[in-house]
Amino acid sequence: MHFLRCTLPASEPVKGAATRILPGARRGEAPSTQTLLACGLELRPLTGADAHGGLELGPPLQLYAHPAARGGNPAAAQRPFLYPVWDPFTSAIYMCQGHAVLRLASDDSVAVVAGDVGESGVRDGPGGAARFCAPRFLVSDCAGSLYVVEGKRIRRLQLPDVGAGRGAAQEAQATACGEPGAAAGQAVATAAVAATDLTAAAEREVLVSTLPHQASAAVWGLAFESGGGSGGSSNSSRGGGGSLLFTTDTALYRLPLADPTASPSLVAGAAADGRGQTVGAGFSSVYGIVLDSDGCVYVPDFDGGTTSLLRVAPDGAVTTIAEGLEGDLSCPSILPNGCLALFDLDQAAVHLLGLGLKLPNCHTGPAPARPLPRTLPADLGALLGRQPDGTADVTIVVGGRTFHAHRLLLCARSDYFQQRLGADFADGSAQQLDLPDADPEAFELVLLFLYSGEANVPLALAASVAELADRLLLPELCEQAAAVLEATVSVSTVVGLLLWADSRGPAFSELLTRLKGWYVEHHQAVMREAEEEVGLLMARSPKLLLELMRGLPSKQRIPY
Repeated sequence: MHFLRCTLPASEPVKGAATRILPGARRGEAPSTQTLLACGLELRPLTGADAHGGLELGPPLQLYAHPAARGGNPAAAQRPFLYPVWDPFTSAIYMCQGHAVLRLASDDSVAVVAGDVGESGVRDGPGGAARFCAPRFLVSDCAGSLYVVEGKRIRRLQLPDVGAGRGAAQEAQATACGEPGAAAGQAVATAAVAATDLTAAAEREVLVSTLPHQASAAVWGLAFESGGGSGGSSNSSRGGGGSLLFTTDTALYRLPLADPTASPSLVAGAAADGRGQTVGAGFSSVYGIVLDSDGCVYVPDFDGGTTSLLRVAPDGAVTTIAEGLEGDLSCPSILPNGCLALFDLDQAAVHLLGLGLKLPNCHTGPAPARPLPRTLPADLGALLGRQPDGTADVTIVVGGRTFHAHRLLLCARSDYFQQRLGADFADGSAQQLDLPDADPEAFELVLLFLYSGEANVPLALAASVAELADRLLLPELCEQAAAVLEATVSVSTVVGLLLWADSRGPAFSELLTRLKGWYVEHHQAVMREAEEEVGLLMARSPKLLLELMRGLPSKQRIPY
């Protein structure tokens, strides 16, 4: 399985992601997708979320208060944005802020649809009169209702019925495009009226109610399971079908929505017995869950600064997908590229696991006019992300972590693995290969490179990746990782890079030569600002220092 950790240049930890579908800017233009992260007081696009690699955090959206259009007054972000969710029924993103639920329209206008940002309470009723106490974990049933958690309670937000208005508007617009002269004019007028009805419907208040069931403990994750079966589109009428999946700290439950008298049933984890005692093996600490197109629930369970990712099948079978992931990870989200994104509760960092996932159909909305073409690197990267899936025939143990891989591919891509695993060599029939002195995080990137030909090497792992790529006879990856290091050269880092490159083998000789040239060119600045580093160079490698001194103009040479 491929796992990456990217530190994002955000001022606040991320509390959820949602991918929305934006209409084409011009007639006939296909819709596009945009993934937004809730970063404190900002909503920021995550570019590259529909591809493998190259993730970047874009500038914050310029938000406008609704209905004041284009007045130049951005909507005031009074409290952090939390738990965004895409709702295809209204083609909008909903999110929590303070004690309210907000709607983000496709034009980036923001409106409070239920509750009050600054006023806490517990009250059902129309959106403006309703009150919430710290709502969290919004989900959509894609059929006109949202659900949100408050402690042990789950509240329902019935959205205005915009479906009829949308259909009338689309039908009238299609008629207008096909009619000449006066008929076209009449059709355009009809389309305008339908669009007005659609806007009016969207601006009507939501209706907030509280589900009759109250959980036995605080709810820490919520997902909607379609009544049409796992992965199918929801055919429920105004939120009446399907089930809610929710988790406490110890267990995952399923709550049917069609029968208001139904009680939740235990899906996985530990349950309380009649005396209030917890029975069975439960989770440790959960913060958010997500459902995929196969009906499987992904649960990040953190304990003591590390997180395990669990997959719970519809029948309750639990599989550990990854363990020992650094940080308290939360708010899982499925990105358009099939990766599962997890966010650190304490840092502005996104963690990606290449699992090849898809959201349930009812959560994706209309597809673009043309699907993206499949490529061999993308397919092989997805194959790696699915491991273990029963197709791998060799495991590689690196620093206590086990990686599942395909012998034929490793041998074809690396001379090192060909020499270790080829049919004519000692390990040719081995089912396990050990690399005990390698960095497992660096090897994860190496493995991605072997499968997809790509690896977005972060600076923190660049040295380890370069060394391991050299060892595994992968010169292209070695050069790529070395280039990441070289890009950071400065008066304060050049000595450390020189010593590192000098300690490596012939594969780093060109890098060493370039670093020597940089040092000679900036020698005076290094002596002025990094004298201690030069002293370290003198102590650890007098020969290297002598070579550098010989490269200096005679008037700059200093006797040592």
